[in-house]
Amino acid sequence: MRGLALWGEEEKAAALEVLESRSLFRYYGPALQHRVAEFERRFAAVHEAPYAVGVSSGTAALTCALIGMGMPAGAEVIVPAATFVGCVSAVVAARGVPVFADIDASLTLDPTAWESLVTERTFAVMPVHLNHAAADMDPVLAVARRHGIRVLEDAAQACGVSYRGRPAGSLGDAGAFSFQLEKNITAGEGGAVVTGDPLIHDRVARYQDQGGQFFTSRGGERGGTEGGPFLGANLRMTEIAGALLSVQLDRLPGMLTRLRDIARTVRKELSGLDVTWRTLPDEEGSGGDLTLLAEDRMAARRLVTRLTAAGVPAATLYQGRTVYQNPAVHAGRTAWGTEWTPPARLRASEALLGRSVTVGLGATMTDDDVTHVIDSLRAALTAGAAGSAR
Repeated sequence: MRGLALWGEEEKAAALEVLESRSLFRYYGPALQHRVAEFERRFAAVHEAPYAVGVSSGTAALTCALIGMGMPAGAEVIVPAATFVGCVSAVVAARGVPVFADIDASLTLDPTAWESLVTERTFAVMPVHLNHAAADMDPVLAVARRHGIRVLEDAAQACGVSYRGRPAGSLGDAGAFSFQLEKNITAGEGGAVVTGDPLIHDRVARYQDQGGQFFTSRGGERGGTEGGPFLGANLRMTEIAGALLSVQLDRLPGMLTRLRDIARTVRKELSGLDVTWRTLPDEEGSGGDLTLLAEDRMAARRLVTRLTAAGVPAATLYQGRTVYQNPAVHAGRTAWGTEWTPPARLRASEALLGRSVTVGLGATMTDDDVTHVIDSLRAALTAGAAGSAR
C-alpha cells in the first residue's frame, strides 16, 4: 500500500470532525466544514491549475472530463492498449467509442503510433500515466495540436508525479485522478478532475451535481452557467472523503521522493545484471516505479513466481492482458447494446505487457526491506538467466 500505509491519527481526527458536524454532504448541513471545497482548492494548487472538481471515483473523473470537454455522441477517443477497463467505461458513459492504440517500452501510449488512427470522428486522446510514471506527453501533445484533438490525461495512478517539471494531469485539456484504496492518496474511493479551462470546469462541476442542482444555488463560486442548463448525474465527493484527502496531500511529496529513491537504489544495485527496465520518459518526476521487461511471457511468469515465493510483491501488469482483451470490451458490449466491432489485435503491445514484471514498493519500507528486494531480485534474475542458458 502507498498512501494508506501512512494513515494515522490525523485521518481519524479529520473524519471525526466531519462526523461530529453531522454535515457529510458537501453542499449543506448543520455545521458544514467545506472539506471538499478545501481539498479542491489545494489539489488545484498542487497541480498548478486554476480548477479542480472532486468526484466519486477515477472513472467518474474521466467521464466528467469528457463531458466537460463537450464530446458529441459517437465520437472516438484513442486509448492505449495497456490500461484499466475504467478508461473504456468512461468513454462509453460519455457516449463515445474507444479506439485502441499501441504502447511502447514505457508501457504507455506510443507517441509515434496513434496519429495514424485519427479520423474525422476522433475527438480526444487519453494518454495514461501508468504505475506512477508519466507518459511521454510532449510528442502526444504535438500530434493532438496538429489535428485539433482534445487531450485527457488519465492520472489515476500518478497523483504527485511530474513530467519534465510539470505536474501529471495538468498538461492536457484536463486530467483525471483516482483516490481508490491503492492510490498515492486515498479515501477508499474518490476522484478529481483538474483543468485550466473555465468552460470545462463549469460543465464538469455541473454534470457531477445532477446538472448543477446544488452548486449553482449554493456553491456558485465553483463556476458559472455558460451554455445553458443540462441534465447530469450524481457523482459528488463526500465531505469525509474531502477531509481524508486533504490530510494526505502534505505527505505526498515526501512519500514519492522516498519511493523514487528506493527504485533508483534497486536499479543501481542490479546494474551488473542483464536487466531490461521499463523506459521512463521522465525518471526524475516518477513516483517510484520498479518494472522490468522479461525475455518473454513465460520468463515473466517464472520471475513473478520466484519473487512472490521470496515474499516480494510482484505481478505482471493487468495479468498481461490488454484492455481490449476484456471480453465485454472486445465484443463492444455495453449495457445498452453492441456499440463497436471487435478491434484488431495489437500484438506488439500484447507482447510488451505480457513481459512486464512490476515490483510493489511500499511507503513504509525500511532499508532492510529494500535490501531484501534487491537480494530477491538478484537471485530470481540469476536463476532465470541460468535456466535460459541450459
